[in-house]
Amino acid sequence: MKRISMSRVAVVASSLFVAACTLDTISPAAGNEAMQAMKAGDALMKQPTDSNASVAARYYKKAADLGNPWGAYKYGNMLFEGQGVEKDIPAAVAAYTLAADKGNHWAQYRLGEILVDGTGVEKEPERGRELLAKAAAQDNPWAQYRLGDIYLNGTGVEKDLAKAMTYLTPSASAGNAWAQVRLGEMYVSGTGVAKDVAKGRSYLEKSAAQDNTFAQYALANLIVDQDPDRARALLKKAADAGNELAAKRLKQLGAG
Repeated sequence: MKRISMSRVAVVASSLFVAACTLDTISPAAGNEAMQAMKAGDALMKQPTDSNASVAARYYKKAADLGNPWGAYKYGNMLFEGQGVEKDIPAAVAAYTLAADKGNHWAQYRLGEILVDGTGVEKEPERGRELLAKAAAQDNPWAQYRLGDIYLNGTGVEKDLAKAMTYLTPSASAGNAWAQVRLGEMYVSGTGVAKDVAKGRSYLEKSAAQDNTFAQYALANLIVDQDPDRARALLKKAADAGNELAAKRLKQLGAG
């Protein structure tokens, strides 16, 4: 994928949102107009046909142009996904940046991921982690999960299992299935924490119940000796959803 320099993103930001400004400086009338545009966009996206998405994108852009951070975030999503508008990652980054600068934690999370991964733009892992940390501080469970995973695996940073736990735990408590499977595996293996198979299984059960195929695979391996029928059922469900590890394990057990 072609990488886009952040200098171009800055140009897009200035041209795309000429009228953008902080909510503190816009008039009450403009603030009300932005909220009305947001509501109109949200109403259309309850039935997201191509036609509705196209009109909703225009409403979200209008809200963004009036300085509404949620409008900027939602317009960024439309641009990033190519929903209702032509896919344009630099423009999406510009929209996310405006929303993130106003403290929107979902925009901070999305922009942080983009910069850490280099999705359509040059990688800026340090800035990306800073944005993820800002979102995590606002209890965004996906930002917490992503940071936890980064420190768990040492992705671009020194591996820090204690720091990974500080991010993964609240994310798992908030119901994030990916944080739950990570914590489950850590407790089952005793990686970075005192080994606690029962606690690890509890996390895996919660994640598997949300149809996380990796949790289903890990849970099946954990219980295969004591409950082989359920283990096979979990593996089949994960395999049917496309998990190749589960399919391979199912064959090893003579059930695939």
